[in-house]
Amino acid sequence: MSHTGGKQAVLILVGLVGSGKSTFAQALEIHFPEFRRCNQDDLGDRRQVERLSRECLGSGYSVCIDRTNFDPSQRSHWIRIAREFPGTAIWLIVFDTPKDVCADRLRKRTGHPTIKNPEDALSILDRFSSLYRAPSPEEGYDRILYLSPAEQELSYTQASLAAILQRVRDASPVPPASGAFVVAAVITSIALAVLVALAVRRRGV
Repeated sequence: MSHTGGKQAVLILVGLVGSGKSTFAQALEIHFPEFRRCNQDDLGDRRQVERLSRECLGSGYSVCIDRTNFDPSQRSHWIRIAREFPGTAIWLIVFDTPKDVCADRLRKRTGHPTIKNPEDALSILDRFSSLYRAPSPEEGYDRILYLSPAEQELSYTQASLAAILQRVRDASPVPPASGAFVVAAVITSIALAVLVALAVRRRGV
C-alpha cells in the first residue's frame, strides 16, 4: 500500500459516460493488484458494488469505484462505506472530459457490457450530463485530482498510474465535511432510491 501512504483507500472515480474511467480502473487493477475494481456495469447494480467493496475492504484491499458517481448523493455511498473501515483514505479522481469528447469516444466504442449501440450511449450521456454535479469539499473526501483528456492514456503503464496516485496522495487535504451536509446527502440518496422503487412498481402493475 505504499502508493496510498500505507493505508487502504477508497478511490472514487467521477465522470460522464465515455470520460475514461474504466480504461484507468482496469489498468489500475492489473498493475496494482492491491486495488480491486468495483464496476457497476459488470456487477449489475449499485448494491452489488457496495457488497464487493465491503468484501474487498474487509480483506485488506483498496477499492476503485468505477461508475459515473455523477452527484453528491451517488458519491456519498462510497464515502459512507469507507468510514466503516477506520483509517481508510477517501480519494476522488475526476475525469474532466468535455461532453463532446465523450460523445466522440462513444460513437467509436464497442464491446461495452451493457450499452450495446452508440445511440443508447449518447442518450445516456445526455441524461447523465444534465444530472452531473461537480464534487464539493463538504462531501467528506480527503483528496481530489482532476484528469483532463490530455493527461489520460489509452494504455496506462505502471509508471504513469503510480504518478497519478502520487498526485492524488500529494494533493491538498480537504477540510472535514459538516454533519449537516452528510445527513442531507444520505436523505437525498434514500429519497432517490424510494422514487426509483416506486417507478419500478408502477411499471409492473
